[in-house]
Amino acid sequence: MTLRQALLSGLAVLGMAGSALASPAQDLFDQATFLIGFYYNGPAKVPHFRELRRQYQPELQRLCATEGDRCGFDKARRVIERIVQDIADPFTMLLTRDQLIDDQRYGAGLGPAAPWVGVWVRETPRGLVVSEAFPGEPAYEAGLRRGDLITQVAGQPATLARLSAAEAARNAFSLSYTRQGTARTVTLTPRVAGATMQPRLEINNNTAYLRVYHLYSSENYSTAQRIHDAARQAEQAGARGMIVDLRDALTGYDSEALLSAAAFIGRGGFIYDRRFEGQDETHTVENGKLYVQPEGEEKEEQSALERPYLARIPLVVLVNRNTFNSAEMLAYFLQAAGRARVVGEPTAGALGMSGSAEGPLINGEFIAVSSLRMRNLDGSPFPLKVSPDVVMEDDLEALVTGRDRILERALEMLR
Repeated sequence: MTLRQALLSGLAVLGMAGSALASPAQDLFDQATFLIGFYYNGPAKVPHFRELRRQYQPELQRLCATEGDRCGFDKARRVIERIVQDIADPFTMLLTRDQLIDDQRYGAGLGPAAPWVGVWVRETPRGLVVSEAFPGEPAYEAGLRRGDLITQVAGQPATLARLSAAEAARNAFSLSYTRQGTARTVTLTPRVAGATMQPRLEINNNTAYLRVYHLYSSENYSTAQRIHDAARQAEQAGARGMIVDLRDALTGYDSEALLSAAAFIGRGGFIYDRRFEGQDETHTVENGKLYVQPEGEEKEEQSALERPYLARIPLVVLVNRNTFNSAEMLAYFLQAAGRARVVGEPTAGALGMSGSAEGPLINGEFIAVSSLRMRNLDGSPFPLKVSPDVVMEDDLEALVTGRDRILERALEMLR
């Protein structure tokens, strides 16, 4: 444990010591409000943790009125969710155990832990529009593709809730969908995902298409390395342009976003601007190596890619309103360096902030807090979201008819 970790641990204990700790709910509430009120450094106005407690304590007392010292974590969780909702900062959120497990699996190069059929969907009044069908998963093997409209799940009108319930039941179920007006029905059996969320490269008509789903990594897997490999493969295959599709992409690690961008910009970096004086960190990348320099200390190598590559291929990046956090950073690094033009919708709005692992909760969940402001190497702040060079709506109605207008625009730009 470093001196800083010891200090933070002591602060956490101090932060919880102010209450009577009369119930599990109170313990969890005190811990979460301390972490939010002490570390928050994002764009919202969040009071000091003691004031935060005073503001929301009456709500907890109301929920626990009939249970006393037996009041459980679930009551505190409702109040914490309310606090997060009131802050309205997209990065600050309460993460469940299942979400934490999924994050670990993404870092290992795998898909989510719970059985699924392997589609991402967007809910509309007409049904569920498939925004991604993952090759190798049940839905893809049964014939579903991006742009299909799911109309029924197990004989009922298709909703996201019904699809999630059918997957959670783990039994075979019927799924009806249309493709440009042609109706089809298949039977799907959910299963745990394999390695189907790693970057996927396709090369057609001298254009490379790289789909990136997240930016997680681990000791044995790196999304950034897969992106470097894809860039090398595209150029060696003679591709004259590349599209990097980050629409609906999840978050990941900021360092992995920077290493991924290095496949196209070579070098770059950012500064973690912490709330506490003397705690800033500068992260830079060069020749596939990531360096970290705490304020007032020497620069040290933190990690390195095994096969770094610098591609010169023309680049267009696709984003939408669901492109989130570290995925936003990848788009921003490429855009800010003048290396790529960005097409699509303004992104989710979690670009200018980040957080460190200071939020494990006593109920096994995690509170992610915007504790780090992101700055460029010249000290200027990151924007809160990526503003595309060409703004276009992610048109689901057009997608159902077989047209991906954002992708079409990107292809025109490369030509």
